[in-house]
Amino acid sequence: MNLKIQRDFDFPIARVWDVLGDFGNIGWGAPGIQVDQIGTGPGMTRRLHMPGMEPIDEVLEAIDHSARRFSYTIPRGMPMPITNYRAEVELESLGDDRCRVHWGAVGDATGDFTGEQAAEILNGAYAQMLDALNAHLSQG
Repeated sequence: MNLKIQRDFDFPIARVWDVLGDFGNIGWGAPGIQVDQIGTGPGMTRRLHMPGMEPIDEVLEAIDHSARRFSYTIPRGMPMPITNYRAEVELESLGDDRCRVHWGAVGDATGDFTGEQAAEILNGAYAQMLDALNAHLSQG
């Protein structure tokens, strides 16, 4: 499975990075979900606690603040039919206080799911996160 999506935002790249580059804080995109931040910088884990589910561990593998890019894995608690998951997020300036968010992931579909079906599930999850990001940024 290999998925790449992008979304344009009518906000300055620095403002969008202030939100996305704070890996341990996803309250903007996951309201009501308890998040434990374990460690700092590359190697840190954000552990998501969602009702009725095992915790989900998302591990920051690399981050480059100057390039506005980071990557992460989900080694434990992946709620979707995917193993060996690795995602990369990168921001691109479009000038005039606009930017583009590139969000991609690779992984292996599990069970009866095809790579295409797994990518479709992830596409929906990413679209929700990007919608939440836009709503958060629009609030001020």
